[in-house]
Amino acid sequence: MKHLITAAALVLGTAGAGLAQDGFERAADNPLTLDFSGVQSDLAGGPNQVLVLGTPHINGVPSDVLPLSDLSLLLDRLEAFAPDIIAIEAADGMTCHLLSEYPDQFEGVYQRYCPDPSPALDSLGLDRLGAVAALNERLASWPQTPTPADHRHLAALLYATGDTNSAALHWLELDAEERVAADGVSDALASVLDERITYRNELVSLGAVLGARLDHVRLHAMDDRIANRVYARSRPGGGAVMQSIWAENIDGFDEATAEAEALLGSPEGVLAYYRAVNASDYHRRLVANDFGPAATTTENDNISRHYLAWWQSRGLRMAANIVDAASVTPGARILVIVGYSHKAYVEAYLDPMHDFQIIPLDSVLAD
Repeated sequence: MKHLITAAALVLGTAGAGLAQDGFERAADNPLTLDFSGVQSDLAGGPNQVLVLGTPHINGVPSDVLPLSDLSLLLDRLEAFAPDIIAIEAADGMTCHLLSEYPDQFEGVYQRYCPDPSPALDSLGLDRLGAVAALNERLASWPQTPTPADHRHLAALLYATGDTNSAALHWLELDAEERVAADGVSDALASVLDERITYRNELVSLGAVLGARLDHVRLHAMDDRIANRVYARSRPGGGAVMQSIWAENIDGFDEATAEAEALLGSPEGVLAYYRAVNASDYHRRLVANDFGPAATTTENDNISRHYLAWWQSRGLRMAANIVDAASVTPGARILVIVGYSHKAYVEAYLDPMHDFQIIPLDSVLAD
């Protein structure tokens, strides 16, 4: 009933070899009850095809090293992949609302990761629940050929519900002279949206730009900061232990990162860089330098296991949100844009789904 997906097997097989050195290998006498890897062979409608693009957080790379214009070839290749769904590493409005309601469990998380929707709520004269209802109604009647007024109104509704990156997508759909205060967009909100589309991060510079090229109605926020409650239950000292682990530079991870970064400097170099930081050997080194030793370090009563639990919990929630995004589009082509440290984990968590096929990134970015 199942066939193995070679890309996932390569990533997991290589990463598993690295983890085994740290005692993380599954015991031979403790096999899985069922191996769900691959795709069910009698699947109705074909599999969901998932391309996971691991990326640096672009706002952390100096603009003279990675000017946004150098993303052009990467964007062209991703556009040619023609995803039906683009999932990005952002929290949705519902999650952000929950974070804001429980500050003792998520100290500072809302302020750091959730943009303030009030400029759009004020512009529309709605509260959060009213904005969600209005957005759902608008999406249900979205026209085949939207007008500039349609894009402006939907941008306002999306921003009001916390989906600021999809709002940027619709603002990018407009010609510059159409980015004006009208159709639910106030002068203040227009200014915010003008600024948003210039953001130097992968959510806008890759996700929203690509979504606008492909005329997508929205991006799918698939990050979930609920996992941060692990830290509310933790104790002091975990950060210092992890810093000491990273400082060891296990398996030459720092050198591998420097070699990849040296490729930057042109659109062609960006393609080579993304191939390098998405390669299975790079992820073997990354795991060996981070999550592998986090699983085995005993300092401070095994406190680095708290970090590992947070990472795995967050990755599982990401995978669940991707499954949810594809739920009503069987056989969709899905692009996942995520920080490269998440890539192998997201692929590993999606591969056991009955209907998810992992697409090798090299098949899209190869020379």
